[in-house]
Amino acid sequence: MRWPTDRVLPVFASPASQLDAIEIQSLTRDERIAFSALQGRINSTQPRLLLLDARAEEGRDTWVETSTNNLGERNLFVREDRFKLVAKYADEISGLVLYATDVSHHYRNLACTVAGLHNALPVTYEIQQELLKHGIELDVLVDLTQLRFESPLEIYQHLHTTYWPHCTKRLIVSANPSSRGGDLHHTRDIAAATGAAVVWLDNRNPDERKLMQMFFSDMDTGNAIVLGWYTTERSGITTASEFGIGTLPADHFSNGSVYAGTNLPIQIPPVPPKPALENKAYIALFVSDGDNIQYAQHAMRRIWDAYESTRGRVPINWTIAPGLADVAPGIMNYYYTTASDKECFVSGPSGMGYAIPFNTLEEPGAPVGIAMEGGDAMSGYTQLTQAYLERSGLRVITIWDDATPEQRDAYERFCPNLYGATVQNFQDVPSVTSSDVNGRVHFDKLAIPYAGSFSHAYRSVIEKIEHWDGASPLFLSYQANIWQELKPDRIVRLQHAITDKYPDKVNFVRADHYFNLYNEANGLPWNLSMSTKTQVNANCNEKDLSHVTDGSTSTIWNVTRVQNAALQFDFGEQYAVSRLHIQTPRPSIEGNDSAHEEFTMTIECSVNGSDWIPLETFDNTMNSVVKISPARTLQFLRMSLTDQDATISEIEVFGSRLP
Repeated sequence: MRWPTDRVLPVFASPASQLDAIEIQSLTRDERIAFSALQGRINSTQPRLLLLDARAEEGRDTWVETSTNNLGERNLFVREDRFKLVAKYADEISGLVLYATDVSHHYRNLACTVAGLHNALPVTYEIQQELLKHGIELDVLVDLTQLRFESPLEIYQHLHTTYWPHCTKRLIVSANPSSRGGDLHHTRDIAAATGAAVVWLDNRNPDERKLMQMFFSDMDTGNAIVLGWYTTERSGITTASEFGIGTLPADHFSNGSVYAGTNLPIQIPPVPPKPALENKAYIALFVSDGDNIQYAQHAMRRIWDAYESTRGRVPINWTIAPGLADVAPGIMNYYYTTASDKECFVSGPSGMGYAIPFNTLEEPGAPVGIAMEGGDAMSGYTQLTQAYLERSGLRVITIWDDATPEQRDAYERFCPNLYGATVQNFQDVPSVTSSDVNGRVHFDKLAIPYAGSFSHAYRSVIEKIEHWDGASPLFLSYQANIWQELKPDRIVRLQHAITDKYPDKVNFVRADHYFNLYNEANGLPWNLSMSTKTQVNANCNEKDLSHVTDGSTSTIWNVTRVQNAALQFDFGEQYAVSRLHIQTPRPSIEGNDSAHEEFTMTIECSVNGSDWIPLETFDNTMNSVVKISPARTLQFLRMSLTDQDATISEIEVFGSRLP
């Protein structure tokens, strides 16, 4: 296992050729605690143990058998004797952490934390005796049974004082240790592998919230994450947000130490050309609740497969968690490689990990107002978000709930890959508004957040179109509540009903097209590379030239030094060009990616294709964004390489129409 500084979760080794597996339904509650720790410890060397869920809604073996996970060729050996399985790996365990739950079930979390620091198994006395019966003799390294703290506050204060100084400050697992409805194995393998603290504090309680804040205040702003969930959503999310820390909802996500070991590059899907701007009503419909990595593992897979024949009929924008690029790239790749060109993926709220910059719904432990302050918290969170937007190919963010002008400025400043963002208007809060930030990024107030029914969404669209003056394009964004009526088949019916009522007047679009169309309509720079008018020519390697402007950084265009390559863009008309994004492949985790050549390009511009003026020099070791200030009027760009090898994954040119 490795944990590079540019990743919020570790990189596990490639899984072994044979994977041992055991169904969690065969384990008692405290055996689940022990086996998740065993999984994390042995998988930190090489993933060899799966915990199978016979009740998983996508099917017990579905993800194992999915080709994008690269696990299908492994031999899966399902064990029935759990203690023989422990015996197989006992030599890799240093000992036991003994705990009891007679005083409080929170000792489970304390034991998990201590065990992760000592390469040990957290066990009760009963499990220890079963191990001895099966000839497994492991020393008790830490005995927690003598502790008599009764309240969660006391137990986690003891954890904070005694063990937190030795824990990683990059990750916390927030897991409910209750015997009823608790989270007794999900993501605990990651905690065991990394030495992360496992806690469960109620952020509605002022004293417990204060202690949680003490944990968060020690963590690495801009490079830390929470795995799990909270006693209540908003009290937990806003507490973490104060420190610029996002949360990956994961209280039903399992086997991260296996799926993170597939270590596959993300297969970012190409983007189809943007439709030409017309005087129409443009509608983008976003599906919730993609910030949940457990949703991507379970419910989304079931819905995705069930509506396979329906999904490609109309544009749908699916929220997804950027963090899947770390913890389960094979899961992310499954959706990316099976999506139609009408489907677009956008970041769940509000970037890298669920965060609430500005809370608009008052609940116990979550007052209305700014949850994520400016300064280090907001800049760290948005910079981390940019890294994962780039890695996962996402260009749009759905923000919960709102963002202040200063927060919006941070998104625009630190997320150069961002096309646009939606903001919620729960209970139609008047203060939530749309805005254009720094002449580049549009923040769009959702017409309806969490629309739960066909009729609710349909009535709203009809009302807004009827009140539209038709003088300029209309832009409407909606969010569909995936847990209620608006499944893909109803979304198809909704879009057809509206376009049938207003033929040639309404266009449902992908989110990336939506925000580029908005910018074009409102005189803001938009990505000219996705225009059907844009033509690109080169003096070599024409075969892969389309990869330069296909919207995917997973496809590349290679040239060699002997070719002295030159690219020429013709945008079909003149624009005021203000910046370029020239992206090259990311270095590998090992840092020795031979395809990551260093090169420079000279960039020239022209209004007529004959008379060329030097514009900029691009160095791929520097920032990928080339800013042109003031904006330059041009129709043609020429980019030249002399006596250099180069690999380019994408070139985006942003310009606005001339007055």
